[in-house]
Amino acid sequence: MEKEKKPNGGKRAGAGRKSVAEEQKVNEIFLSALKSINSVDTDFEAKQYFAIDLLSFERGKMFVAEHLFGKPEQIVNTNLTVNDFDLKDVISFK
Repeated sequence: MEKEKKPNGGKRAGAGRKSVAEEQKVNEIFLSALKSINSVDTDFEAKQYFAIDLLSFERGKMFVAEHLFGKPEQIVNTNLTVNDFDLKDVISFK
């Protein structure tokens, strides 16, 4: 009896990045919804109202700050001592 070979890798339907046209279409849908919700005519005003709404939430403030200024560097404490064995002595950090 021969085992059925499982397909690994290769082209798969729906895989990969969406086309630029499809991304623009989705952006237009959301932008028109924002215009409708806020009763404004221009794209700029719709984006402005959305940003103001985001800033009313703590998580929204974090999102805006991370996109404006970048994510803060995360520092992990790597000091580990087990039975008088110090990991810092074995591994040198920059």
